[in-house]
Amino acid sequence: MKRFLTIAALAFAVLTASAQREPKLTIKAGVGMTSIVGADADTKLTIAAKAGVSYDVKLYKGLYVIPELDFILKGCDPDGSGGILLNNDKILRMTYLQAPIMVAYKFGLKKGGNIVVKAGPYFACGLFGSKGAISGWGFYKEVDVFDKTYGARRFDVGIGTGLAYERDHFTIGLEYSRGLRRLDPDFRLFNQTFGITLGYRL
Repeated sequence: MKRFLTIAALAFAVLTASAQREPKLTIKAGVGMTSIVGADADTKLTIAAKAGVSYDVKLYKGLYVIPELDFILKGCDPDGSGGILLNNDKILRMTYLQAPIMVAYKFGLKKGGNIVVKAGPYFACGLFGSKGAISGWGFYKEVDVFDKTYGARRFDVGIGTGLAYERDHFTIGLEYSRGLRRLDPDFRLFNQTFGITLGYRL
């Protein structure tokens, strides 16, 4: 009986400590819109999606660094004449493995929960995508979206921002990201995404 009570007391203590511990790991997914923007872009928005994880590293009081790792779907709905990887009858898809590093500040609310404001750079590697049409130079050819000769650059760098509300184990937020590296060295074309995310905090 004493052994049972001891085990029960230890289990209760572990559960209590776990409940009081601030969640750090977040599993999240989201949907939104994506496009290719820039002076040489002539595209429309299309659907974006993402799924990934993030981890809160507390620096001081409400200040955090939050590294993330996401699978994110980008691209555009072409709407113009010519241009690298733009074709009037195809939606271009590019799937990236993306690693944002966000600096965040959490504002505690009197009624519970936090408002989270974050911003920081991201680094992305293109994994795969749809076929793209090369046009605008008097010829037409379909290539992989990350083709070394005619396709978009596989590696992207940009900046992202976000605003979220978190409470207990749940979070909901708005996110925006903009590429800073040209998708093609000869054209001013950049990735852009924005959307809403839902997450569960562990």
